[in-house]
Amino acid sequence: MKISTKVFVLTFVSAVMMGMPCMAQDAELPFTWEGKGSVSFIGEYGTEDIEFQFELSIDEQGMFAGQTSNEDGISKIKHVFSSEKKQYDYPGFFSRNIVIVLMMNEYGDNPMLSIVNGRILMDKFLYGEVMLTSFEEDSDIAKALGVGNPSATLMEDDELPYSVKSALKKCIPFGVVKIEGDYKTPANDTINLFNGKDFEGWYMYKKDAWKVRDGEIWCSGNPTGFLRTKKEYSEYKLVFEWCWPEKPGNSGVLLHMSDQDKIWPLCVEAQLMNNRAGDLIGMGCKFNENKAKKDGPISFTPRMNDSNEKEAGGWNSYEIICDDDTVELKINGQYQNKATGISIRKGYIGFQSEGVPIMFRNIKLTPLK
Repeated sequence: MKISTKVFVLTFVSAVMMGMPCMAQDAELPFTWEGKGSVSFIGEYGTEDIEFQFELSIDEQGMFAGQTSNEDGISKIKHVFSSEKKQYDYPGFFSRNIVIVLMMNEYGDNPMLSIVNGRILMDKFLYGEVMLTSFEEDSDIAKALGVGNPSATLMEDDELPYSVKSALKKCIPFGVVKIEGDYKTPANDTINLFNGKDFEGWYMYKKDAWKVRDGEIWCSGNPTGFLRTKKEYSEYKLVFEWCWPEKPGNSGVLLHMSDQDKIWPLCVEAQLMNNRAGDLIGMGCKFNENKAKKDGPISFTPRMNDSNEKEAGGWNSYEIICDDDTVELKINGQYQNKATGISIRKGYIGFQSEGVPIMFRNIKLTPLK
């Protein structure tokens, strides 16, 4: 099996990034971990090194998500085993054992698992070895390594479970990694709209389209419908991530939803259609920047810049600010649209099921006032 050097680097970087905050047992939840690190690995030209940046958030329920950034892309954690801190005779010195399991090329032809097995010193420095193995769903190795469990496993007496030890013996040693980082606590008023476990706080119009898997919302795309909050909101910043697991298609974020539940309700839609994310559509409402037919039922204004969406399998970020009669949109950090004078200013928040599979995660809302 031939694996490129870039793919290996991507996996190692992601694994390290995800592990640190899960071990910061003394940090009060929720929090976000940010930092920098380096990895040394065996590539086609011998030992190579790369530097990276990372970020990770942990919510009140201990569900984790995040990403690393370097020129080769991102990857995602699948499980973490961690121990309580072990104190040493030297004053102020302690360490924590940790195993971080990463999935790479999850939706491609060759999904692989990368595992970091190491220690964190004084909640600041991580050192460990990196291992690699092929991934087969429901295999003994995948089960032993906790793939599919979105919550970290706390180890007792600083010892790995026997099943994990056995699984690691079947993995190939590949390199070493080190990282230094720190955490910060987010604003107390940030709301996690999705708890990563079930649809508490949500209403489903056409239930068959929606499921929760591995801490993510999975939408099959059929039947056509939507998932919306049970509460109405106004004046807020909404952030979330979405991903097309298969061929990209159409979906959208329904803002200020009101009137009766139907296809489609009165709302402002922040577009998610592939290569059109960032467009704004008024369904039964008006705004000043309308480029559609003047007296028609639909208002429309296109995104300001070329599409900066990622290919299928990559996670994209959406930031939406609803402030009084204005809606502003950012896609993957790039400012894409603004509509003013919107005729509706409060309502439910929803996600569309519209023909093809799509996934959502890390749905957070911060009130502006």
